[in-house]
Amino acid sequence: IQPLLPLFYTPMAPGNYMISIRYGGLQHIVGSPFKSKVSGPRLSGGHNLHETSSVHMETVNKSSAMVVSHGAGLSKAFIGQKNAFTVDCSKAGINMLMVGVHGPIAPCEEVYVKHMGNRMYNVTYTVKEQGSYILIVKWGDESVPGSPFHVTVP
Repeated sequence: IQPLLPLFYTPMAPGNYMISIRYGGLQHIVGSPFKSKVSGPRLSGGHNLHETSSVHMETVNKSSAMVVSHGAGLSKAFIGQKNAFTVDCSKAGINMLMVGVHGPIAPCEEVYVKHMGNRMYNVTYTVKEQGSYILIVKWGDESVPGSPFHVTVP
């Protein structure tokens, strides 16, 4: 999902306008075309009552579906041990890996992310108490498939 980019347009004359926003060529986004009533002074000396303008933006498809995580530490952890899993981001483009582990009372004190090269990561964390933990893994702004993970500490 891309963040929304603001688009600006200055109409040259007051009046009623129809604003069409399309995605992927012919498909209107939900609610398009939009009606807009513009007031204010005429900015153009022209006499054309019909004004048309268009902007074409190239879209980039980004998906965290190309990130693959696996390992026992994604579902079960043991007190006082290094619990581990790997994250393969080699096919997901350039971004930053973020990992957080939160326990039944507080965040996990030790979480280590080691880059192994080629956007492959080993993650280890140590827990100090029993209970249910939430493990969040993000590649940039997007959660990787399966995140948040629910980890049980017996």
